[in-house]
Amino acid sequence: MRVVSRLRIAPVKGLASVSVPTVRLDVDGVAEDRRLFLLRENESVVTMRRFPLLTGVVPDLDLAAAKLGLTFPDGSSTTADLTSLGGTAGGLLFGKQRSGRVVIGPASDALSDLVGERLRLVLAGGTGVGWDEGPVSLIGSASARSATAPSDPGGDDSARYRMLVEVSGTAAFEEDDWVGRRLRLGRAEVRVTHCLGRCAVIAYQASTGARDWDGVRSLAALRGRPTLGVIAEVTLPGLVGEGDQVEVLTYQSVT
Repeated sequence: MRVVSRLRIAPVKGLASVSVPTVRLDVDGVAEDRRLFLLRENESVVTMRRFPLLTGVVPDLDLAAAKLGLTFPDGSSTTADLTSLGGTAGGLLFGKQRSGRVVIGPASDALSDLVGERLRLVLAGGTGVGWDEGPVSLIGSASARSATAPSDPGGDDSARYRMLVEVSGTAAFEEDDWVGRRLRLGRAEVRVTHCLGRCAVIAYQASTGARDWDGVRSLAALRGRPTLGVIAEVTLPGLVGEGDQVEVLTYQSVT
């Protein structure tokens, strides 16, 4: 039986992804996922490829309380008050523009000190896909294992793929066959639109940011193309939790 084995969000783009027990899928995605991002002084958006050690910073986002906690690799921590906002700022990445308001306070300073360069923390104005290919990403646990990436010292080998939904009870790369189909995930339904082409981010360990795998080249050699996992759009918003059944529904043409 196919079930949701893990749900993972990245509250701040470029920092660690974190496991959560439930998410609410809305048409524009998950409200907490990639809700904040970092800008350099030249207005470029910070990514793991530029500062891979940022993946060791673990965020804890509480939108209801308007708080963001950050825990650093050395065990230190800081908190950002998301009601303390400055001017509007935005950046362009992969041809997509996103804007928000600068978060005032010590969080930006702590992140800047970590990378040795001035960074600004920005809170996006609302839920949205941002720079990702779609609001929902899915991967089968068997596919993650079959991709042959090195084990992560943090113990979470699938974290390097930074996927929202992980599904157990599937065959390796089975999710490729879901393209054009609808899935029921808990109380939500999605339509799978395409396979996800992977980028160089998967080359880095999720827990440390160390580069340990030529993932794009390895996937291309293994599969004939550097894809892993799939992207979906939300057709029926609803709650999804770990342990929820995943049901593959009817075929629909993808336009």
